[in-house]
Amino acid sequence: MSEEKDDLFEGLQIMSPEELNSVVESEESEEKEETKTEEENSEMFQPVESEKGEGAYENTNNQTKSTTATSSERSEEIYKGLIKELVDANIITSAEADKLDELEGSLDTIKELMTKTVQTNFKAAEEQWKANMPAAKKRFLEIEDAFDETDQAIMMAQRLEFFDSISEEDIKSDENLQKEIYYDLLLSKNFTEKQAAEAVEDAVEVKKLEAKALEAIPELKNQANAVVTQAKEYKAAKTKQQIAQQNKAFESLINNIDQRQSFIDGINLNKVSKEKIKQNILSPVYKDNKTGREYNSLMYKQTRNPVEFEMLINYYDTLGLFNLDKEGKFKPDISKLKQVAKTKAINELDKIIASEDRSVGRNTSVETSQKTSNILDMLDRAMKK
Repeated sequence: MSEEKDDLFEGLQIMSPEELNSVVESEESEEKEETKTEEENSEMFQPVESEKGEGAYENTNNQTKSTTATSSERSEEIYKGLIKELVDANIITSAEADKLDELEGSLDTIKELMTKTVQTNFKAAEEQWKANMPAAKKRFLEIEDAFDETDQAIMMAQRLEFFDSISEEDIKSDENLQKEIYYDLLLSKNFTEKQAAEAVEDAVEVKKLEAKALEAIPELKNQANAVVTQAKEYKAAKTKQQIAQQNKAFESLINNIDQRQSFIDGINLNKVSKEKIKQNILSPVYKDNKTGREYNSLMYKQTRNPVEFEMLINYYDTLGLFNLDKEGKFKPDISKLKQVAKTKAINELDKIIASEDRSVGRNTSVETSQKTSNILDMLDRAMKK
């Protein structure tokens, strides 16, 4: 048993207090050395200031800027790659397809390219639509604006298309067509219907109808083109004249406002009033996005509720606000409005005087109204003087 106990404590060494303190101090010294070494290593990577006062790797501001710049460059690369993929897939088109690398890589660039693509595709679709239209309809679209009446444009478009499409073989193989063409030319030269019919029969007898018809085609075509040209010139001149008349009328309107002293007798216009009237005419308050037309205040109100506007104008006319004198100038009569105001004032004065008279028990209601009327008449006479 004693031998087993000896084996249990074998290898253990009993240390004195001095030896124990020496070991502890040695371990603490080693821990301090390790801590010092770690601190020195960490200081090696702390931000330091360069000779120029700017941080190199150690400068945190430059590090942030560098990170931001890298992020921006990466974003631009992604957008450029996306643009190239969209162009290659024909999702968007670019006239500068060979210069894609020079385009800015951004969302705005993609938006701009998309807008141009939509416009290009729309124009191409419009051209294709026109190309697939019957020739007469295309001709109509070309000359439509030259005529005030649509029927005239349609008739002239059909006529021009007929002259363009007819061939010599068509004319030579159809005698009735020859007669119609030659007859039409004679009428254009101020022949009567009877004279034209006789001339056609004469051409048949001498066997010159075919030649006459072939010669007539270029002349009739030139006449039709001349009609279209003349119609365009007339329309342009008419439009120019209308614009000139509108400008002249507008200038006259503004000048008349400046020269006008009053619209209603006794109520003179000062400079401020005239400017307000002109601004009410000149200043647009609403724009129709569909037509692009702008409206001033009065026009907009009339457009918003035309039925009630018409009723209101007629009501004002019955009151006399649009009366004309012998020379045709407007001379508003506000007597009815004054009468309404006078009646209301009389009623108010009646109430005041009646309340005062009741306190002393004098005067009947008839006497009160008469007294009020006399006061207003006196004031009216004074104002006129």
